[in-house]
Amino acid sequence: MIMEMWFTEWFGIWGWLIALAIGLAINVPLFIWVRLRRHLTIWACFIAAFFGIAYWMINPIFYLALFTFFISSNLLTKYRKKDKQSIQDKFEKGGERDTSQVLANGLGGLIFSLAHLLVFIFTDNVILSNAFIYAAIAAVATVTADTWGTEIGILSNDQPYWILNLKKKVERGTSGGISPKGTVAAFIGAIIVAVLMLLIEIFWKNPIPVSTSWQVYLFIPIAGIAGFIGALIDSLLGATIQGFFKCQVCSKGTEKRIHCKEPTKIIRGQEWFRNDHVNFLSSFLAGLIAFGLGCFGFLF
Repeated sequence: MIMEMWFTEWFGIWGWLIALAIGLAINVPLFIWVRLRRHLTIWACFIAAFFGIAYWMINPIFYLALFTFFISSNLLTKYRKKDKQSIQDKFEKGGERDTSQVLANGLGGLIFSLAHLLVFIFTDNVILSNAFIYAAIAAVATVTADTWGTEIGILSNDQPYWILNLKKKVERGTSGGISPKGTVAAFIGAIIVAVLMLLIEIFWKNPIPVSTSWQVYLFIPIAGIAGFIGALIDSLLGATIQGFFKCQVCSKGTEKRIHCKEPTKIIRGQEWFRNDHVNFLSSFLAGLIAFGLGCFGFLF
């Protein structure tokens, strides 16, 4: 059985054109504003706009999840920016996000959204279709949770704990460090994405094939919790595989390959494995977790 796309059901035979026009009308002014505010580089704006339109055309519920991440992460990045400057020196990149960061944060959700679309259009397998929905939302919830945890966590006055040994403390901004404040922020970020998607599904009556029975409430425990687990996976990858370096001039630990205008020395992880790899892999793994839980949940 071949299913109709949402815009065909809403707007008729020319629905794709109307939906595309609406997507452009929403995204073009948004990313002009984003560029003027220096939230993204020029090319990152183009990639982000592509993601936004693609999510929108697949289904608005995916776009709204991405929109929640995008707006909240940019606001939190600018929140108390001066207080974060000394800590952000450890990070590989600054507040203005580039193309690789946009790809790392948006690609996982897009893969699962496309998987949902293919299953939705060409089969009548509601279980797989719904499981891919949860996977896509979990992927977005992961990058949201990670951003919330990082941006709030580095404002904590206390030193974070090392995720591999919670009895050990590390400097703020260290990959693999977790703090109570950052962990709570990450959990709230993941749950907020899941709760918003649940409310949209309940009150908007979005035409994606999520059951109107008790199964719709799996949004929170599956997508939200998987997103939070994804944020923890992000920290684990940051503590193990991600490359972490030491400045040979000032002796500070950093994710940067160049510090104080000199090459840094690798002290942990793989030199090629960067924070962008961590972000993509953690969101993708969280999506797989949500997909598995979704398949299991719908069978019972």
